[in-house]
Amino acid sequence: MITLPISTARPTRAQPQAEWPFLLPYAVYVVHTLEELPGFAAWASAHFGPETTGAFAAYHIPLILLVGLTGWRAMRTGGRVWVVLATAFQIQFGLNALFHLTVWAGTGDYSPGAVTGATVSIPATVYYLVWARRHRIATGRQVAAAAVIGALIAAATIGFLFL
Repeated sequence: MITLPISTARPTRAQPQAEWPFLLPYAVYVVHTLEELPGFAAWASAHFGPETTGAFAAYHIPLILLVGLTGWRAMRTGGRVWVVLATAFQIQFGLNALFHLTVWAGTGDYSPGAVTGATVSIPATVYYLVWARRHRIATGRQVAAAAVIGALIAAATIGFLFL
């Protein structure tokens, strides 16, 4: 009979099978963009500044790739910069959802992105933050930095609508 030693040591960071939530910001962004793509440009043009579907797609493609790369690097390396950036992106998507819902309520005109904001972005952000805390993915200071970065990204995103 062969017996295998069992380690009782607690990991200080998530085990590989538990690191998939780093890819949540990427998945949220892809799904959210697919909802926005058909009607967001016309909606944004009516409420903010001129926008075209082509321009919308053109600047979202590299951003989606950046968010995907960030999550992948956080998952593969656990490097604190990547972890903070992945967390910032997820927080930004939660704030973006609140923007969509607030503008929809304020104008009475459906904001493309509100459905995935409410049903995907907000639940994913809550899940991600609970997961990060439970697995001690980041310190309180790192989560605070991610929140500031995420809020700045969200503000820049909204500001971009006025250009």
